[in-house]
Amino acid sequence: MYVLCAGMYRACSTWQYEVITHLLDKYREGERLGYLTGEEFALRDQAAHQGAAWKVLKSHEGARCFARAIADKQAIAVYAHRDIRDVVFSLMHKRGVSFEQLVRQGMIHQILVNDRFWSRQPGVIVQSYESLVADPTTGVLELAAHLGLTISPAEAAEVAGEYSFQTNRKRTLELVERLRAQGVDLSDPSNLQYYDQKTLLHWNHLREGRPGNWRTHATPAQRAVLSRLCDDWLIAHGYEADTLAPDAPRASATERLHREWELSRAWLACALRCASLRHPTCARVVKRVLGISTRSTAAVAARTQSHVRIDAPQDGPSQTSGPTLGQPTKANRPERAETAVQADA
Repeated sequence: MYVLCAGMYRACSTWQYEVITHLLDKYREGERLGYLTGEEFALRDQAAHQGAAWKVLKSHEGARCFARAIADKQAIAVYAHRDIRDVVFSLMHKRGVSFEQLVRQGMIHQILVNDRFWSRQPGVIVQSYESLVADPTTGVLELAAHLGLTISPAEAAEVAGEYSFQTNRKRTLELVERLRAQGVDLSDPSNLQYYDQKTLLHWNHLREGRPGNWRTHATPAQRAVLSRLCDDWLIAHGYEADTLAPDAPRASATERLHREWELSRAWLACALRCASLRHPTCARVVKRVLGISTRSTAAVAARTQSHVRIDAPQDGPSQTSGPTLGQPTKANRPERAETAVQADA
């Protein structure tokens, strides 16, 4: 049985992955698969019929192979959503991009596409970031029940504490120290995606995740874009759709036309990305024809000795003890309160 932890970006999907792997490690001898795209999952599912009975992976984008596995009762899905306005500004921070860049990449459209896919899967458990912040112990109990496990509230509280903001903050700080010891320049934007392959925590994973924090950052123009794209979703999911600044001047016809043009470009970027995910082989052929690089930047297990580069290729898994580090493939990948789950995991 596969457990697909496929929450919205920056909405506790990493926390869900940590909790589920913890529970299955203890009760079912589960196997951690890390982050897999739909294409990677399909290849692995065809080849792997051995190993642990329960396998856990994290992903974000939907894929037909995921839907088939769920329909065939070979997988169960776990999803989490969050106020998309908070997701946007958290994603900007983590990826080191501007609001305009994120929109142009089609990422807000992608968030909505992913949400439609995962929230409609049969038997999926859907948790909200805000509820997990407020009551992580109940969140752990819900996940355990979804796995068919019965645990006590005391054990659930212990698990929640094991993956609290403070504990995971310590893990990310240790990761930062290891990366710096290896000579990795963390001020280089190309190094933003280093992560721990056991927990899937990136070195810059955590920041203040207070719900509604977007209000302190969004400009009137950005609010207009967010309102245009997100208000219907926000209302349907019980969030306050107060996106537009109440005292913002009305945009001119030229400004509105420019905004719609930019959003059309963003929609096209998302549509092309979705098409490439559905047809990865065709996408690689087209890229070659257009002279676009198809080189993979897959995450690589790395030893922790000082003489080995973190991103040096390995012929097999690292034989050293302790968590391994990797530089992920997801150029576009790639989701909490004091005693709650970690902020922006």
